[in-house]
Amino acid sequence: MIFYACVKSQPNNINSYKGIEVSTLGNPTDVVARFESYDPLEDFRNFVSWSESVGDDNVGFCDSLKSFAKQYEDISENDSHQMLSMVYGEHFEC
Repeated sequence: MIFYACVKSQPNNINSYKGIEVSTLGNPTDVVARFESYDPLEDFRNFVSWSESVGDDNVGFCDSLKSFAKQYEDISENDSHQMLSMVYGEHFEC
């Protein structure tokens, strides 16, 4: 089974963050995991840990993960860099 992860928020509005939601590929209403805490960095950590447990190759990412993490630079450049590197490794600048 392939999973697809997206950040739930309004585009270009960091304050509308509602967590990371994982659904099955092709069926966005079939939510299999949700990471929603007070701290987006912690949600990214929990999501990455979860994705490692199901197999990284089985999890795809919406562009919203990268765009939210880049926008988070306005709040914390260090946290933003950590989020990007957790999900995209050294390729997050591509």
